[in-house]
Amino acid sequence: MKAGQAWKEVGLPCWYHRLCRYPLAWIFRLFFRLYGRLQVVGLENIPKTGALLIAANHASDLDPPLGWAVIAQRRWIWGVAKIELWNHPVTRFITRTMHGIPVRRGKADLRMFHLVLELLERGEAIGFFPEGSRSRDGNLQPAQPGLALLVQKSGVPVVPVGVVGTFDMLPPGAKKLRRARLAICFGPPIHFSPDASREQILETVMTAIAQQIEVGKRQVSEKKRDFQGEQQDIRNGL
Repeated sequence: MKAGQAWKEVGLPCWYHRLCRYPLAWIFRLFFRLYGRLQVVGLENIPKTGALLIAANHASDLDPPLGWAVIAQRRWIWGVAKIELWNHPVTRFITRTMHGIPVRRGKADLRMFHLVLELLERGEAIGFFPEGSRSRDGNLQPAQPGLALLVQKSGVPVVPVGVVGTFDMLPPGAKKLRRARLAICFGPPIHFSPDASREQILETVMTAIAQQIEVGKRQVSEKKRDFQGEQQDIRNGL
């Protein structure tokens, strides 16, 4: 099935989605900074122009709005999202405003594949979760082959991203948010040779994502220690 038919099914972002993306991104950033004391590391590694794949770990429903809102400070991106989000008017509006690309999970979705390739040919940036779905325990899961296929077909670089804290704030199945410190860390773009194998691509990207997760964990731990030290100083002063 050709890519254009998928757009007819879920609808392209309209002018009001493009207009609403500015306040929506600001609201998301404000929430994550206030509620999660968000720390951002390496955002400058996102090129402001040019075709790009952005690959991140996925442990919570908060990951897409967090990544999209932070990266919006550099450029607007598209993101692969489960097609079920188009079933409800609220999530449909938010997903279209965030430039969601529909994907049917559990099988090879050629429509999504063609949509992403079309957008990459136009020089767009695409957000992607190589694991395919949320981690049930918060740990990094094995990658699905989709990312490697896109890299082989497009030849674009990949920016690895580590997201820390969203699983603690809203794990899969949770109904309420819990306060947790958040960090999102961006590694330098990874360029692959045309003859790179799928296994090499996936191993390289997932290793880089794991490294960025560790950077995020250190950032969160350091801030916790600083906060505890400040509280102790206050108690000692009293």
